[in-house]
Amino acid sequence: MLERTHRRTVSANPLSFFAVSNLYTISESEVRSQTNPSVDEELSSAHSGTRSGTTSGITALPRWESLRNPLRAHVRTNSEAAILEKEVFTKETERSGATTPADNENNGPSRMAVWLVLVVVVIIALAVVLGAVLGTFVSHSATPQPSVTEIPAGSTPTPTTTTTGGGGAPTSTPAAHFASLAVTGYATPGRLGYFIVSLFYQGTNDYLSHATFNSSTGNWTLVSNFVKAKKGSPLTATTLNSKYYTGQPNYSFPNIRYQSQVVYFDDTNYLNEWIFPDTGPNTGQAGPLNQQKYMAHSESNLAFYWPQLVYQGLSGEIRGNHFECYRKNECWHETVLTTSAATNGTPLAIVPLRNNLSSTGLFYREESGRCVNYKEDNGDAWGVWTSQAFERLIPSASSIAAFSTTRSNQGLDADLSTYLLWQDSNGTVQMSWSDNDAGWKGPIAHPAFAGADENTALACLTGLTFPDFPMMAGSELARCYFQAGALLREVSFDGTSWDVVGNVPIEF
Repeated sequence: MLERTHRRTVSANPLSFFAVSNLYTISESEVRSQTNPSVDEELSSAHSGTRSGTTSGITALPRWESLRNPLRAHVRTNSEAAILEKEVFTKETERSGATTPADNENNGPSRMAVWLVLVVVVIIALAVVLGAVLGTFVSHSATPQPSVTEIPAGSTPTPTTTTTGGGGAPTSTPAAHFASLAVTGYATPGRLGYFIVSLFYQGTNDYLSHATFNSSTGNWTLVSNFVKAKKGSPLTATTLNSKYYTGQPNYSFPNIRYQSQVVYFDDTNYLNEWIFPDTGPNTGQAGPLNQQKYMAHSESNLAFYWPQLVYQGLSGEIRGNHFECYRKNECWHETVLTTSAATNGTPLAIVPLRNNLSSTGLFYREESGRCVNYKEDNGDAWGVWTSQAFERLIPSASSIAAFSTTRSNQGLDADLSTYLLWQDSNGTVQMSWSDNDAGWKGPIAHPAFAGADENTALACLTGLTFPDFPMMAGSELARCYFQAGALLREVSFDGTSWDVVGNVPIEF
Protein backbone atom coordinates (compact mmCIF):
# COMPACT_ATOMS: atom_id res chain seq x y z
CA MET A 1 0.00 0.00 0.00
CA LEU A 2 1.22 3.32 -1.01
CA GLU A 3 1.76 5.53 1.99
CA ARG A 4 2.29 9.25 1.84
CA THR A 5 4.22 11.03 4.42
CA HIS A 6 4.13 14.80 4.94
CA ARG A 7 5.10 17.22 7.74
CA ARG A 8 3.70 20.50 8.92
CA THR A 9 5.91 23.43 8.29
CA VAL A 10 7.69 24.37 11.53
CA SER A 11 8.74 27.72 12.72
CA ALA A 12 12.32 28.85 12.65
CA ASN A 13 12.11 29.62 16.39
CA PRO A 14 14.54 27.33 18.24
CA LEU A 15 11.94 26.77 20.94
CA SER A 16 9.37 25.73 18.38
CA PHE A 17 9.71 22.11 19.39
CA PHE A 18 7.11 22.99 22.02
CA ALA A 19 4.72 23.88 19.17
CA VAL A 20 2.43 21.30 17.71
CA SER A 21 4.41 19.41 14.98
CA ASN A 22 2.77 16.07 14.91
CA LEU A 23 3.68 13.60 12.21
CA TYR A 24 0.65 12.25 10.43
CA THR A 25 1.03 8.87 8.68
CA ILE A 26 -2.14 7.80 6.92
CA SER A 27 -3.18 5.67 4.03
CA GLU A 28 -4.77 7.46 1.07
CA SER A 29 -7.23 4.70 0.52
CA GLU A 30 -8.06 4.73 4.21
CA VAL A 31 -8.64 8.45 4.09
CA ARG A 32 -10.76 8.27 1.06
CA SER A 33 -12.77 5.49 2.50
CA GLN A 34 -13.45 7.35 5.71
CA THR A 35 -14.24 10.75 4.26
CA ASN A 36 -16.67 12.07 1.80
CA PRO A 37 -15.51 14.10 -1.18
CA SER A 38 -16.09 17.41 0.48
CA VAL A 39 -14.00 16.46 3.44
CA ASP A 40 -11.37 15.16 1.09
CA GLU A 41 -11.23 18.46 -0.64
CA GLU A 42 -10.81 20.27 2.68
CA LEU A 43 -7.99 18.00 3.68
CA SER A 44 -6.30 18.49 0.34
CA SER A 45 -6.61 22.22 0.73
CA ALA A 46 -5.17 22.06 4.24
CA HIS A 47 -2.24 20.01 3.11
CA SER A 48 -1.48 22.30 0.27
CA GLY A 49 -1.57 25.24 2.64
CA THR A 50 0.93 23.57 4.87
CA ARG A 51 3.27 22.88 2.08
CA SER A 52 3.13 26.46 0.98
CA GLY A 53 4.59 27.51 4.43
CA THR A 54 1.55 29.21 5.97
CA THR A 55 0.93 28.78 9.70
CA SER A 56 -2.80 28.85 9.65
CA GLY A 57 -4.61 25.70 10.45
CA ILE A 58 -5.70 23.60 13.37
CA THR A 59 -3.25 23.28 16.29
CA ALA A 60 -3.79 20.90 19.18
CA LEU A 61 -2.15 23.16 21.93
CA PRO A 62 -1.42 26.88 22.28
CA ARG A 63 2.00 28.03 21.30
CA TRP A 64 4.74 28.83 23.92
CA GLU A 65 4.84 32.50 22.97
CA SER A 66 1.13 32.88 23.71
CA LEU A 67 1.56 31.78 27.41
CA ARG A 68 2.21 34.42 30.13
CA ASN A 69 4.62 33.21 32.80
CA PRO A 70 6.07 35.65 35.35
CA LEU A 71 9.09 33.46 35.88
CA ARG A 72 9.88 33.09 32.18
CA ALA A 73 12.41 35.37 30.56
CA HIS A 74 11.13 37.12 27.48
CA VAL A 75 12.07 40.11 25.42
CA ARG A 76 10.26 43.30 24.74
CA THR A 77 9.41 44.19 21.20
CA ASN A 78 12.41 45.57 19.35
CA SER A 79 14.68 44.69 22.31
CA GLU A 80 17.03 41.84 23.03
CA ALA A 81 17.12 42.42 26.81
CA ALA A 82 15.53 39.64 28.78
CA ILE A 83 13.15 40.60 31.56
CA LEU A 84 11.11 38.80 34.24
CA GLU A 85 7.51 39.86 34.43
CA LYS A 86 5.69 40.23 37.78
CA GLU A 87 2.25 38.98 38.24
CA VAL A 88 -0.53 41.49 37.89
CA PHE A 89 -1.73 40.64 41.42
CA THR A 90 1.71 41.40 42.82
CA LYS A 91 1.85 44.72 41.00
CA GLU A 92 -1.55 45.76 42.30
CA THR A 93 -0.84 44.87 45.90
CA GLU A 94 2.43 46.79 45.82
CA ARG A 95 0.64 49.89 44.56
CA SER A 96 -2.05 49.70 47.24
CA GLY A 97 0.25 48.87 50.15
CA ALA A 98 -1.81 45.78 50.97
CA THR A 99 -0.22 42.56 52.05
CA THR A 100 -0.39 39.24 50.42
CA PRO A 101 -0.92 35.93 52.17
CA ALA A 102 2.76 35.29 51.64
CA ASP A 103 3.62 38.55 53.40
CA ASN A 104 1.35 37.70 56.28
CA GLU A 105 2.94 34.31 56.55
CA ASN A 106 6.41 35.84 56.63
CA ASN A 107 5.39 38.48 59.24
CA GLY A 108 3.59 35.99 61.49
CA PRO A 109 6.34 35.42 64.08
CA SER A 110 7.09 39.15 64.59
CA ARG A 111 3.42 40.01 65.01
CA MET A 112 3.03 37.16 67.44
CA ALA A 113 5.92 38.59 69.48
CA VAL A 114 4.27 42.02 69.55
CA TRP A 115 1.03 40.53 70.81
CA LEU A 116 2.86 38.54 73.45
CA VAL A 117 4.61 41.71 74.67
CA LEU A 118 1.29 43.55 74.84
CA VAL A 119 -0.31 40.71 76.80
CA VAL A 120 2.61 40.64 79.25
CA VAL A 121 2.44 44.44 79.73
CA VAL A 122 -1.30 44.28 80.41
CA ILE A 123 -0.84 41.42 82.89
CA ILE A 124 1.92 43.33 84.72
CA ALA A 125 -0.19 46.48 84.87
CA LEU A 126 -3.14 44.55 86.25
CA ALA A 127 -0.88 42.83 88.78
CA VAL A 128 0.51 46.18 89.96
CA VAL A 129 -2.95 47.70 90.35
CA LEU A 130 -4.32 44.60 92.05
CA GLY A 131 -1.29 44.38 94.33
CA ALA A 132 -1.66 48.00 95.36
CA VAL A 133 -5.34 47.54 96.12
CA LEU A 134 -4.79 44.32 98.04
CA GLY A 135 -1.77 45.80 99.83
CA THR A 136 -3.81 48.78 100.94
CA PHE A 137 -6.62 46.51 102.06
CA VAL A 138 -4.29 44.21 103.97
CA SER A 139 -2.49 47.18 105.52
CA HIS A 140 -5.74 48.70 106.64
CA SER A 141 -7.08 45.41 107.89
CA ALA A 142 -3.83 44.71 109.79
CA THR A 143 -3.87 48.12 111.49
CA PRO A 144 -6.13 48.04 114.53
CA GLN A 145 -8.65 50.85 114.61
CA PRO A 146 -9.24 52.92 117.77
CA SER A 147 -12.36 51.89 119.64
CA VAL A 148 -14.26 53.10 122.69
CA THR A 149 -16.04 50.67 125.01
CA GLU A 150 -18.14 51.50 128.06
CA ILE A 151 -17.68 48.92 130.81
CA PRO A 152 -20.27 48.79 133.62
CA ALA A 153 -19.13 49.05 137.21
CA GLY A 154 -18.24 45.76 138.82
CA SER A 155 -17.27 44.02 135.58
CA THR A 156 -14.39 41.62 136.01
CA PRO A 157 -12.26 40.40 133.09
CA THR A 158 -12.10 36.66 132.52
CA PRO A 159 -8.69 35.17 131.69
CA THR A 160 -8.48 33.82 128.15
CA THR A 161 -8.65 30.01 128.01
CA THR A 162 -7.57 27.47 125.44
CA THR A 163 -8.52 23.81 124.99
CA THR A 164 -5.82 21.17 124.92
CA GLY A 165 -5.70 18.61 122.12
CA GLY A 166 -7.86 15.51 122.49
CA GLY A 167 -10.66 17.31 124.28
CA GLY A 168 -8.72 18.02 127.46
CA ALA A 169 -9.77 20.56 130.05
CA PRO A 170 -9.30 24.26 129.19
CA THR A 171 -6.09 25.81 130.42
CA SER A 172 -5.31 29.47 131.03
CA THR A 173 -3.30 31.22 128.34
CA PRO A 174 -0.11 32.78 129.73
CA ALA A 175 -0.80 36.47 130.35
CA ALA A 176 0.99 39.19 128.45
CA HIS A 177 3.52 41.01 130.59
CA PHE A 178 3.18 44.78 130.68
CA ALA A 179 6.59 46.39 130.27
CA SER A 180 5.23 49.63 131.66
CA LEU A 181 2.11 51.12 133.23
CA ALA A 182 1.23 54.79 133.67
CA VAL A 183 -1.61 56.40 135.61
CA THR A 184 -2.91 59.94 136.04
CA GLY A 185 -6.10 61.57 137.27
CA TYR A 186 -7.73 64.49 139.01
CA ALA A 187 -10.53 65.32 141.44
CA THR A 188 -13.10 68.09 141.02
CA PRO A 189 -14.10 70.17 144.08
CA GLY A 190 -17.52 70.88 145.52
CA ARG A 191 -20.52 69.00 146.79
CA LEU A 192 -20.94 67.30 143.44
CA GLY A 193 -17.25 66.67 143.02
CA TYR A 194 -15.96 63.45 141.51
CA PHE A 195 -12.62 62.01 140.46
CA ILE A 196 -11.20 60.59 137.24
CA VAL A 197 -8.49 57.93 136.91
CA SER A 198 -6.81 57.11 133.57
CA LEU A 199 -4.56 54.06 133.30
CA PHE A 200 -2.32 53.58 130.24
CA TYR A 201 -0.72 50.37 128.95
CA GLN A 202 0.70 48.83 125.77
CA GLY A 203 -0.88 45.81 124.09
CA THR A 204 0.89 42.91 122.42
CA ASN A 205 0.31 44.64 119.06
CA ASP A 206 2.43 47.60 120.31
CA TYR A 207 -0.58 49.95 120.32
CA LEU A 208 -1.42 51.97 123.40
CA SER A 209 -4.76 51.79 125.18
CA HIS A 210 -6.16 53.34 128.32
CA ALA A 211 -8.94 52.62 130.76
CA THR A 212 -10.62 55.58 132.49
CA PHE A 213 -12.70 55.37 135.65
CA ASN A 214 -15.35 58.00 136.47
CA SER A 215 -16.44 57.96 140.11
CA SER A 216 -19.71 59.77 139.29
CA THR A 217 -20.92 56.78 137.24
CA GLY A 218 -18.81 53.98 138.66
CA ASN A 219 -18.04 52.91 135.08
CA TRP A 220 -14.83 52.32 133.18
CA THR A 221 -14.34 53.53 129.61
CA LEU A 222 -11.84 51.58 127.55
CA VAL A 223 -10.13 53.36 124.64
CA SER A 224 -8.18 50.77 122.64
CA ASN A 225 -5.40 51.11 120.07
CA PHE A 226 -5.24 54.89 119.89
CA VAL A 227 -1.58 55.11 118.80
CA LYS A 228 1.39 52.84 118.05
CA ALA A 229 4.53 53.08 120.20
CA LYS A 230 7.95 51.47 120.23
CA LYS A 231 7.68 47.87 121.36
CA GLY A 232 8.21 47.78 125.12
CA SER A 233 8.18 51.58 125.30
CA PRO A 234 8.25 53.17 128.75
CA LEU A 235 5.10 55.13 129.56
CA THR A 236 4.38 58.09 131.79
CA ALA A 237 1.25 60.19 132.23
CA THR A 238 0.10 63.41 133.87
CA THR A 239 -2.82 65.88 133.92
CA LEU A 240 -2.99 69.68 133.79
CA ASN A 241 -5.68 72.15 134.79
CA SER A 242 -6.07 74.82 132.09
CA LYS A 243 -6.79 77.40 134.81
CA TYR A 244 -3.09 77.28 135.62
CA TYR A 245 -2.60 79.55 132.59
CA THR A 246 -5.66 81.79 132.66
CA GLY A 247 -4.82 85.25 131.31
CA GLN A 248 -1.29 84.32 130.28
CA PRO A 249 -0.22 84.94 126.67
CA ASN A 250 0.97 82.16 124.35
CA TYR A 251 -1.04 79.46 126.14
CA SER A 252 -4.02 78.02 124.36
CA PHE A 253 -6.41 75.45 125.85
CA PRO A 254 -9.70 76.35 124.13
CA ASN A 255 -12.82 75.05 125.90
CA ILE A 256 -10.69 72.71 128.02
CA ARG A 257 -10.70 72.40 131.80
CA TYR A 258 -8.57 69.28 132.32
CA GLN A 259 -6.22 67.60 129.89
CA SER A 260 -4.49 64.26 130.42
CA GLN A 261 -1.54 63.11 128.34
CA VAL A 262 0.67 60.07 127.99
CA VAL A 263 4.30 60.23 126.81
CA TYR A 264 6.02 57.33 125.03
CA PHE A 265 8.80 56.57 122.52
CA ASP A 266 8.36 56.01 118.82
CA ASP A 267 10.53 53.44 117.02
CA THR A 268 13.42 55.93 116.79
CA ASN A 269 13.31 56.90 120.50
CA TYR A 270 11.82 60.33 119.92
CA LEU A 271 9.55 61.61 122.68
CA ASN A 272 5.90 61.59 121.65
CA GLU A 273 2.77 62.59 123.52
CA TRP A 274 -0.90 61.81 123.02
CA ILE A 275 -3.32 64.20 124.69
CA PHE A 276 -6.88 63.73 125.93
CA PRO A 277 -8.68 67.04 126.50
CA ASP A 278 -11.80 66.56 128.62
CA THR A 279 -13.89 68.09 125.81
CA GLY A 280 -11.98 66.48 122.96
CA PRO A 281 -12.37 63.16 121.13
CA ASN A 282 -12.34 60.05 123.29
CA THR A 283 -9.53 58.62 121.19
CA GLY A 284 -7.33 61.67 121.82
CA GLN A 285 -4.89 63.37 119.47
CA ALA A 286 -1.18 64.00 118.96
CA GLY A 287 0.31 66.66 121.22
CA PRO A 288 2.71 69.55 120.49
CA LEU A 289 5.71 67.76 122.05
CA ASN A 290 5.93 65.61 118.92
CA GLN A 291 6.88 68.60 116.78
CA GLN A 292 9.97 69.53 118.80
CA LYS A 293 11.82 66.25 118.19
CA TYR A 294 13.53 65.40 121.48
CA MET A 295 15.43 62.11 121.43
CA ALA A 296 16.13 59.94 124.48
CA HIS A 297 18.56 57.14 125.27
CA SER A 298 17.31 53.83 123.89
CA GLU A 299 17.22 52.33 127.42
CA SER A 300 15.69 55.38 129.09
CA ASN A 301 12.62 55.28 131.27
CA LEU A 302 10.21 58.18 131.72
CA ALA A 303 8.67 60.17 134.56
CA PHE A 304 6.19 63.07 134.37
CA TYR A 305 4.51 65.40 136.79
CA TRP A 306 3.13 68.53 135.16
CA PRO A 307 4.95 70.56 133.92
CA GLN A 308 8.22 68.54 134.23
CA LEU A 309 9.03 65.54 132.00
CA VAL A 310 12.15 63.55 132.94
CA TYR A 311 14.21 61.04 130.90
CA GLN A 312 17.81 60.10 130.06
CA GLY A 313 19.66 61.76 127.20
CA LEU A 314 21.79 60.01 124.61
CA SER A 315 24.80 59.92 126.95
CA GLY A 316 22.78 58.68 129.91
CA GLU A 317 22.49 62.09 131.59
CA ILE A 318 19.16 62.87 133.24
CA ARG A 319 17.27 65.59 131.42
CA GLY A 320 14.22 67.60 132.29
CA ASN A 321 11.80 68.99 129.72
CA HIS A 322 9.75 71.84 131.15
CA PHE A 323 6.50 73.19 129.67
CA GLU A 324 6.50 76.98 129.54
CA CYS A 325 5.33 79.00 126.55
CA TYR A 326 7.75 81.90 126.15
CA ARG A 327 6.57 82.00 122.56
CA LYS A 328 3.49 80.49 120.99
CA ASN A 329 3.91 76.91 119.79
CA GLU A 330 7.39 76.68 121.37
CA CYS A 331 6.56 75.56 124.87
CA TRP A 332 8.88 72.64 125.66
CA HIS A 333 12.39 73.49 126.93
CA GLU A 334 15.04 70.88 127.64
CA THR A 335 17.77 71.14 130.31
CA VAL A 336 20.28 68.76 131.90
CA LEU A 337 19.50 68.25 135.58
CA THR A 338 22.30 68.50 138.13
CA THR A 339 21.89 64.95 139.38
CA SER A 340 24.61 62.46 140.16
CA ALA A 341 25.56 60.00 137.39
CA ALA A 342 22.70 57.59 136.75
CA THR A 343 22.89 54.05 135.48
CA ASN A 344 21.54 53.53 131.97
CA GLY A 345 17.92 52.45 132.10
CA THR A 346 17.43 53.61 135.66
CA PRO A 347 13.83 53.58 136.90
CA LEU A 348 12.42 57.09 137.30
CA ALA A 349 9.63 58.53 139.46
CA ILE A 350 8.84 62.20 140.12
CA VAL A 351 6.32 63.59 142.65
CA PRO A 352 5.62 66.89 144.43
CA LEU A 353 7.19 67.07 147.89
CA ARG A 354 5.37 70.23 148.98
CA ASN A 355 2.03 71.78 148.18
CA ASN A 356 1.73 74.39 145.42
CA LEU A 357 4.53 72.53 143.66
CA SER A 358 7.14 74.49 145.54
CA SER A 359 9.34 71.38 145.78
CA THR A 360 9.66 68.16 143.78
CA GLY A 361 11.51 64.89 144.27
CA LEU A 362 12.96 62.62 141.56
CA PHE A 363 13.86 59.04 142.49
CA TYR A 364 16.48 57.22 140.37
CA ARG A 365 19.40 54.75 140.58
CA GLU A 366 23.00 55.92 140.55
CA GLU A 367 25.80 54.09 138.74
CA SER A 368 26.90 52.80 142.15
CA GLY A 369 23.54 51.06 142.52
CA ARG A 370 22.12 53.35 145.20
CA CYS A 371 18.59 54.67 144.82
CA VAL A 372 18.49 58.37 145.66
CA ASN A 373 16.13 61.33 145.72
CA TYR A 374 17.06 64.44 143.72
CA LYS A 375 15.20 67.51 145.04
CA GLU A 376 14.37 70.85 143.45
CA ASP A 377 12.80 73.85 145.19
CA ASN A 378 10.94 76.26 142.92
CA GLY A 379 12.91 74.92 139.97
CA ASP A 380 16.32 75.26 141.63
CA ALA A 381 18.42 72.22 142.51
CA TRP A 382 18.51 71.46 146.19
CA GLY A 383 20.66 68.36 146.24
CA VAL A 384 20.68 64.55 146.17
CA TRP A 385 19.35 62.80 149.26
CA THR A 386 19.60 59.24 150.43
CA SER A 387 17.86 57.14 153.06
CA GLN A 388 18.50 53.76 154.59
CA ALA A 389 14.80 53.07 154.10
CA PHE A 390 15.34 52.37 150.39
CA GLU A 391 18.79 53.28 149.01
CA ARG A 392 20.32 49.77 149.13
CA LEU A 393 17.17 47.71 149.22
CA ILE A 394 15.75 48.02 145.71
CA PRO A 395 16.89 45.29 143.23
CA SER A 396 18.24 46.48 139.91
CA ALA A 397 15.45 44.76 137.94
CA SER A 398 12.63 46.21 140.02
CA SER A 399 10.22 48.90 138.91
CA ILE A 400 9.57 51.77 141.28
CA ALA A 401 6.52 53.98 141.78
CA ALA A 402 5.86 56.98 144.01
CA PHE A 403 2.89 59.13 145.05
CA SER A 404 2.12 62.01 147.42
CA THR A 405 -0.89 62.98 149.54
CA THR A 406 -1.75 65.94 151.75
CA ARG A 407 -1.01 65.97 155.45
CA SER A 408 -3.93 66.86 157.69
CA ASN A 409 -4.15 70.25 159.46
CA GLN A 410 -1.36 71.82 157.45
CA GLY A 411 -1.15 75.18 155.65
CA LEU A 412 -0.93 75.81 151.91
CA ASP A 413 2.86 75.44 151.76
CA ALA A 414 3.05 72.45 154.03
CA ASP A 415 5.01 69.37 153.14
CA LEU A 416 3.22 66.49 151.51
CA SER A 417 3.43 62.87 152.61
CA THR A 418 5.51 60.87 150.10
CA TYR A 419 5.48 57.12 149.44
CA LEU A 420 7.92 54.98 147.44
CA LEU A 421 7.06 51.42 146.31
CA TRP A 422 9.19 48.69 144.76
CA GLN A 423 9.42 44.87 144.58
CA ASP A 424 12.09 43.03 146.53
CA SER A 425 14.08 40.00 145.36
CA ASN A 426 11.35 37.66 146.67
CA GLY A 427 8.67 39.35 144.57
CA THR A 428 7.07 41.11 147.56
CA VAL A 429 5.96 44.71 147.05
CA GLN A 430 7.53 46.93 149.70
CA MET A 431 6.80 50.53 150.70
CA SER A 432 8.91 53.23 152.36
CA TRP A 433 7.40 56.61 153.26
CA SER A 434 7.93 60.05 154.75
CA ASP A 435 4.87 61.60 156.43
CA ASN A 436 6.46 63.91 159.01
CA ASP A 437 9.69 65.70 159.85
CA ALA A 438 11.22 62.54 161.32
CA GLY A 439 12.39 61.41 157.89
CA TRP A 440 11.86 58.19 155.94
CA LYS A 441 10.45 55.02 157.48
CA GLY A 442 10.02 51.42 156.41
CA PRO A 443 9.96 49.42 154.37
CA ILE A 444 6.83 47.41 155.05
CA ALA A 445 4.75 44.97 152.99
CA HIS A 446 0.96 44.69 152.86
CA PRO A 447 -1.30 41.75 151.90
CA ALA A 448 -3.13 43.90 149.34
CA PHE A 449 -0.16 43.41 147.03
CA ALA A 450 -0.12 39.62 147.37
CA GLY A 451 0.03 37.77 144.06
CA ALA A 452 1.99 40.45 142.21
CA ASP A 453 3.90 39.07 139.22
CA GLU A 454 7.65 38.96 139.50
CA ASN A 455 9.14 42.14 138.01
CA THR A 456 5.66 43.57 137.52
CA ALA A 457 5.30 47.13 136.34
CA LEU A 458 4.10 49.48 139.08
CA ALA A 459 2.17 52.73 138.74
CA CYS A 460 0.77 55.05 141.43
CA LEU A 461 -1.42 58.17 141.25
CA THR A 462 -0.88 61.62 142.75
CA GLY A 463 -3.43 64.43 142.72
CA LEU A 464 -2.83 67.83 141.09
CA THR A 465 -0.95 70.75 142.53
CA PHE A 466 0.58 73.84 140.90
CA PRO A 467 1.65 77.30 142.06
CA ASP A 468 -1.47 78.85 143.63
CA PHE A 469 -3.33 75.57 143.15
CA PRO A 470 -2.87 73.44 146.29
CA MET A 471 -3.58 69.74 146.28
CA MET A 472 -7.07 68.81 147.42
CA ALA A 473 -7.20 67.24 150.86
CA GLY A 474 -8.04 63.56 151.13
CA SER A 475 -6.66 60.30 149.87
CA GLU A 476 -9.25 59.20 147.33
CA LEU A 477 -6.70 59.48 144.50
CA ALA A 478 -4.05 57.51 146.40
CA ARG A 479 -4.12 54.37 144.24
CA CYS A 480 -1.58 51.96 142.79
CA TYR A 481 -1.72 49.37 140.01
CA PHE A 482 0.23 46.19 139.31
CA GLN A 483 -0.09 42.94 137.36
CA ALA A 484 -1.24 39.72 139.00
CA GLY A 485 -1.31 36.97 136.37
CA ALA A 486 -3.88 37.83 133.72
CA LEU A 487 -5.35 40.59 135.89
CA LEU A 488 -4.48 44.23 136.40
CA ARG A 489 -5.11 44.92 140.07
CA GLU A 490 -6.07 48.20 141.72
CA VAL A 491 -5.39 48.97 145.40
CA SER A 492 -6.13 52.15 147.36
CA PHE A 493 -4.48 53.80 150.38
CA ASP A 494 -6.35 55.70 153.10
CA GLY A 495 -3.29 57.16 154.82
CA THR A 496 -2.66 54.19 157.09
CA SER A 497 -3.63 50.99 155.26
CA TRP A 498 -4.23 49.45 151.83
CA ASP A 499 -7.40 47.94 150.40
CA VAL A 500 -7.96 45.88 147.26
CA VAL A 501 -10.36 47.84 145.06
CA GLY A 502 -10.58 45.15 142.40
CA ASN A 503 -9.33 44.34 138.93
CA VAL A 504 -9.32 46.81 136.08
CA PRO A 505 -11.74 45.38 133.45
CA ILE A 506 -9.38 45.11 130.50
CA GLU A 507 -8.57 42.14 128.28
CA PHE A 508 -4.93 41.15 127.84
